[in-house]
Amino acid sequence: MVKKVGLIIQAHMGSTRLPGKVLKTVNDISVLGHVILRLKKVKNSDEIIVATSILPVDDVIVKESRKYGALVFRGDDEDVLARYYNAAKKYGITEIARVCSDNMFIDPDIVESEIGIYMQNDYDLVTSGPTVPLGLGTEVFSFKNLEKAFLKAATSYEHEHVTPYFYDHGNVCYYETDIDMGKYRFTLDTEEDWQLVRAVASQLDSKECTLRDIINVMEKNPEFYEINKNVKQRL
Repeated sequence: MVKKVGLIIQAHMGSTRLPGKVLKTVNDISVLGHVILRLKKVKNSDEIIVATSILPVDDVIVKESRKYGALVFRGDDEDVLARYYNAAKKYGITEIARVCSDNMFIDPDIVESEIGIYMQNDYDLVTSGPTVPLGLGTEVFSFKNLEKAFLKAATSYEHEHVTPYFYDHGNVCYYETDIDMGKYRFTLDTEEDWQLVRAVASQLDSKECTLRDIINVMEKNPEFYEINKNVKQRL
């Protein structure tokens, strides 16, 4: 069977802590636009798909996704696991990299490495380890295992967060960087996160910057780390 790798981005407008976050703009490009543009640099993938909900409020997500050349799938707003399963099935995806639309600085090199590790080994899931800043990596798994999770996951938590079943029942590999940069947080979930993203983006090209570029900005501006260091990640 020919493998087809899909980068599937989950996106909706229903954030409670930072409403409308994925369409906030930085350097005249939306957060979602940044994610799509940066993922286009991942060489070992075949499709970029934005999986959003069927709710009318998410019509704007569809329009923005197509603006940047991504495919679109619409499904259940709360059952994100089902949304992933049906999106992958529709587009014939055999290997999935799960991406969150609020990770504006997602790193193509990290995503590429995680996909590579997955494709060359026999893991059920490959994801970022604790040395990788939050918001720069992905979770990689097969459609076969996604289908297993879809059929066997029993709790609303498993259906909302897509991959808990993998961690409970599978062989998971954690990708690590050579230097520990895990103290940094670049996902976008709160006003403090938004302040940090804008501060970093003001210092570099937010479409093209690498992890090293971002860390250089953080090291030159130690006050940036203080902006969101106390934000607790929601599970």
